[in-house]
Amino acid sequence: MAGSTSVAITPAAAANDFTAAKVMNEMKSDERAAYFAGVVEGLAIARYMKDGKQNAGMNCIYSWYYEDKQTLPALYEAFDKYPSYPPGSIMDVLVKKKCGE
Repeated sequence: MAGSTSVAITPAAAANDFTAAKVMNEMKSDERAAYFAGVVEGLAIARYMKDGKQNAGMNCIYSWYYEDKQTLPALYEAFDKYPSYPPGSIMDVLVKKKCGE
């Protein structure tokens, strides 16, 4: 349309702006819990496939998130410490510390 101005936000641009700070500051607690569970599922399945469909690594990731009472405080601490980092990468580092690669 002549004379109109629009701004297109591409998915890549939106993804580049998705940071740990946004998860902590802009998501409600139920949204944050769903986000964390989704990342955990992705990391667990990726590990399962990487390990040749062996369960040990995947089960470690599930146990880390769903059973270890220290996980959620550690996630919050890491997200607060690294607010400009991509949230999935922070979770990936924590998972690798606990469950290896």
